[in-house]
Amino acid sequence: MCGRFGIVDDALSMVNAFGIDPSITTFENLSACMPRYNVAPTDQIPVIFEKNNQRQTQSMRWGLIPYQTRTIRGRSALDENGKSLNTPINARAETIHSKGSFKLSFEKRRCLIPASGFYEWEKTNFSKIPHWIHLENRPWMALAGIYTWWKSPSQEWIPSCTIITTTPNSLMESIHDRMPVILTEGSYDIWLNSRDPEMSELKEILVPYAAKEMSAHTVSTDVNKTVNNSPYLVNPV
Repeated sequence: MCGRFGIVDDALSMVNAFGIDPSITTFENLSACMPRYNVAPTDQIPVIFEKNNQRQTQSMRWGLIPYQTRTIRGRSALDENGKSLNTPINARAETIHSKGSFKLSFEKRRCLIPASGFYEWEKTNFSKIPHWIHLENRPWMALAGIYTWWKSPSQEWIPSCTIITTTPNSLMESIHDRMPVILTEGSYDIWLNSRDPEMSELKEILVPYAAKEMSAHTVSTDVNKTVNNSPYLVNPV
């Protein structure tokens, strides 16, 4: 799974890197999301999507809010009985096109989730060792995602998203059995196109990123605590 990632640059850098028009960008909302060195589920994160044939960006909740939700209390989605609901932070590439909770968003609401890198924990006999995984020669990676909208009792539309995962490449397989789908720059338009996508073409790009273009190193166990949010978290130890 992908349960933690980092955004080590600012909103203007992201807008420029992903070809978004700054004049239609609300930087005040994005600045509250980044930089962040220890992004965790239910946090607000920047998300890139297509609207009116333009790439746009907006802050969204990480963890899809299901349609059964009746209210949001703190970081929890509750049903009509006040029971906490699962808000998926990941969706498997192998089943996303057929699973009911993800199918419509996969067909109509696909997005890029910008990140500088992500964390994963390698299990040993005695502990879990955190790693920071990033691209070798690029400061940004685009994680494949889907998003949806939930209408609150006060009639407010709240967006939320999830990250798509796939099988590991040769770099990741010694660390974990899943990794996020990292899209190549040439596939951004295919993924964001909501007008008339070819489902087979979409599924073809949900594959592991080339291992030779990625790097990983161990980091401090301080990243285990979500309250920690400092630049040193991504440094090698």
